Amino acid sequence: MKYREIAKILKALGCTSRSGKGDHEVWTCPCGQHRAVVTKPGEVSPGIVRDLISKFTCLKKGWLQ
Repeated sequence: MKYREIAKILKALGCTSRSGKGDHEVWTCPCGQHRAVVTKPGEVSPGIVRDLISKFTCLKKGWLQ
């Protein structure tokens, strides 16, 4: 999955982002309790996608399809 697609979905759901180190961006869910790091340009690995889904439990089920 491309970073642009993930970022668009997260923004639409009310998540916020800030810069991390290097190519990383830290995303925070709308409730503010969950955080996940995503690598920026290009393709996001399946492991990071699974990490996002497991960490952002406050978002509705199936939010990242």
